[in-house]
Amino acid sequence: MYKITVLDCKTLDDRKWMLCKGNLTDYLEELKEDFYNFSIQRKIVKNQYLDTLVTTIKDKDPIPLITLTYEDQHLEPTVGAQISIDMNQVEILDGLQRTFRLWAHYKLIREQKESGIAEPAQFAKKIKTEYPIFFETGIVSLAKIRNFYQENEFHKIYEAFNAFDVYFVVWVNLTPKKVIHKMLVLNAGQRSVSKTHQFELLFLYLWDDLKNSLNDIKLFREKDPEVSKIKSGQRNAGDYMFTSVIVALRSFLEKRPLRVSIDDLDVSELSQDISSAEINESVFNADFIELFLQSLKALDQLLMNIEKEEGSKWFVKDTTLSGILAGLGVYAKVDERQSVNEIQRLYEESFKTLLAKVEQYGFNLTEFTRQYNLLSSRSVNIGSFIRKVIMDYTVELLEDKKPSWEEIFNAKNKNAL
Repeated sequence: MYKITVLDCKTLDDRKWMLCKGNLTDYLEELKEDFYNFSIQRKIVKNQYLDTLVTTIKDKDPIPLITLTYEDQHLEPTVGAQISIDMNQVEILDGLQRTFRLWAHYKLIREQKESGIAEPAQFAKKIKTEYPIFFETGIVSLAKIRNFYQENEFHKIYEAFNAFDVYFVVWVNLTPKKVIHKMLVLNAGQRSVSKTHQFELLFLYLWDDLKNSLNDIKLFREKDPEVSKIKSGQRNAGDYMFTSVIVALRSFLEKRPLRVSIDDLDVSELSQDISSAEINESVFNADFIELFLQSLKALDQLLMNIEKEEGSKWFVKDTTLSGILAGLGVYAKVDERQSVNEIQRLYEESFKTLLAKVEQYGFNLTEFTRQYNLLSSRSVNIGSFIRKVIMDYTVELLEDKKPSWEEIFNAKNKNAL
């Protein structure tokens, strides 16, 4: 348990807010081992300015507030009281990069003291084996470790951390959506927040609760070792890239095929659509997201049954998912401003129709591939072109028009010229 002193506090409806201070060493000691893997936070990044944070603390200068969220329904804070919080129930909303760098140095101090290794290169090898992320992010290097040994930095930093107080804003009992809102506000000055990034945050928070019940569906991130296999179609029905699923959901709601960037947790829209506009958060409830994912898997399995390996390769592509779901949105005449019940009804009805049409006519991937191979990349943007082609094919399939890949490819090609 981490002991902090309450300097100020307020109760706001169903949540509480506290301004607190606590010892830095105790804070780093009590952090859970995976604190930096909070799903809605971005990954640890290289930043040379943040790497000077330890010098700031050694100079006894203050560092910015760290914002935490904490779950404890029975906590009743009062000004001046010392309270204990369970750091296993804490997530870092703002200050993750700072915390990680301080924690890395704390770990260096602990490991050096416990190992008793006197040779810098040997100690660096141990740290690189046990904490590779320290080297990957540039926080630690062999040169830095050598300097620590030469200048007795281990002891100096240990003393500085022990004597330093950190100040926190602690939000108690926030709902998942309020957690997202706090993150968006705290990061608002750093970069514009696109609608899709808001989708990602809300989806991730909900996915943490859903993934245990949806054990036949797996979402993969760029950092996962299985990614290359998933993208190449070596997967089971229900295995998807996280970003592709997010873009599919947005494509359905906006009735147009969107695209995914290569940066995990950063989906870029068409250039004119980057904005901080509000989204319809009501779609982020367990019932709708579960229906959305289960229906994707049903279509996935159907395509695998019909098209075998080619179906597995084709359906997992973000161009395919965004094109099909955009077509579904066009056919369903969905509108983001509709109630979640209406959106769910339209989605369920149109998807049932889609499954029936695919079972009856299929997607004819042999013909799709033939037309795709005839495309000249010099004349069109392949990704954008294919998403729109698949959207149009899906709409015609749903409208029982017996679509032809050749006709749709040719029509789109003429419009692109």
